[in-house]
Amino acid sequence: MKNFLIAAGVDVILILVSYFIFRGIISGPTRHRLYEKFLSSFAKFVILIFAASLAITGITALALYRTRYIQYLNIIAPALVSILVGFVVSTVPTRGYGDKEKEQNK
Repeated sequence: MKNFLIAAGVDVILILVSYFIFRGIISGPTRHRLYEKFLSSFAKFVILIFAASLAITGITALALYRTRYIQYLNIIAPALVSILVGFVVSTVPTRGYGDKEKEQNK
């Protein structure tokens, strides 16, 4: 249980760090276009996240199996998926639809 809590804490930290890194690297309009293109509907979002998580876990399992470090799969694969989650969270628009109009009226 202790190892699970440590791994979960590290995953949360990885999500936050990757969120701020991707938010700093990728400009706002580019992030918004990525969101509109890939994650505009919830069904598409669920399918893409599932497929990406499956691919990341599969490739990680294959690499760890070949290097004989398969016992670390339950630590490394969720950490890599956490980086994906941080990227997805960074692409979500942070301003609402009417925010641009409110700024112009001031």
